[in-house]
Amino acid sequence: MKKILLFVAPMALLLSACVTGGGTSVGTNTTAAEGMTQQLGMTALKIAIDAKCVSEMNKMPAWQVASKVMSSSQQQSVQSSTCGCVSDQAPQSVTVMDLANAALDPNARVTLAHQVIQKTVTSCMAQALKS
Repeated sequence: MKKILLFVAPMALLLSACVTGGGTSVGTNTTAAEGMTQQLGMTALKIAIDAKCVSEMNKMPAWQVASKVMSSSQQQSVQSSTCGCVSDQAPQSVTVMDLANAALDPNARVTLAHQVIQKTVTSCMAQALKS
């Protein structure tokens, strides 16, 4: 049921963007639809990043060592801060085409999330550990 909802909701938003564009110019409607697709792609990507980030961190040897000297609340705080940072840096790590694919294709979303996490998690973890 959740998988169906994850597919139907973005599609409904995409279709409603086409219907409610409101402009008479084709260029205006196309731009609005592209903007909506980009927003959907970024939202889908952030959800995928949030879901995968903690599991990716737990696999990292540096995190395994650092987390041994932390309480569980400290670990959760650093993980939350790190994954938030990764989500915030995602727009700089992806193209518009990647976002469009992420909005429509769950496999592309997972692959893109993995790539973004790999590129940014180390620097974000370093920032979170400093604070």
